[in-house]
Amino acid sequence: DGWAGKSKEPGPPVDVMVVPPEGERRFAYVCTFGCSLKKAGDALAPAGKKRLEFVLAAPQTGEAKADLATLNLAANTVRQFAKLAHMQSVRVTPGETVQFSREPKPMFAGSKQVGFAFAAPRLPADGFDTLRLQDGELVRFIAPIPIYRQELEMGGQKGADALAKALLKGGVTEMLDLHRQPVAKQGLLAKIFGGK
Repeated sequence: DGWAGKSKEPGPPVDVMVVPPEGERRFAYVCTFGCSLKKAGDALAPAGKKRLEFVLAAPQTGEAKADLATLNLAANTVRQFAKLAHMQSVRVTPGETVQFSREPKPMFAGSKQVGFAFAAPRLPADGFDTLRLQDGELVRFIAPIPIYRQELEMGGQKGADALAKALLKGGVTEMLDLHRQPVAKQGLLAKIFGGK
């Protein structure tokens, strides 16, 4: 039935589409649906608009309660970012970061991640970050990936491009992983930037 007319939260109602695990793919893929239609100067799209949709992958282990909790966490995260893009001016490009306070605290129980970085999705296939629909509308997909304090600081010091590159080289994808190793601890930042 969707959220239309039912959401009591600030911002527009946002639907989330879920692609369940299938075959060897042991994760559900969540994507906002029709959430963020903006003027973007896209000459090929109807009225020069393009859509921005948020995606995450939720690992599924076969334990019903844990799987549902992870799925809900991923779905609520993409939904909240879709609302945020409507309510505030947010730069939504790979490597840009979002933190919710000056001194961010861990956002999820049992995790030390304190913010988010936007990244191009990689799990469906390379080149999945954009899709042109039959009517000419351009849809851009982006993933809000939870990040650690040192990654957040690195993005502030070195810039969005540097953070996006480090996350990519570190193998970080849109898979929701609250316990992954920070790329900064893997020595990647020193390798990529030569200690600069």
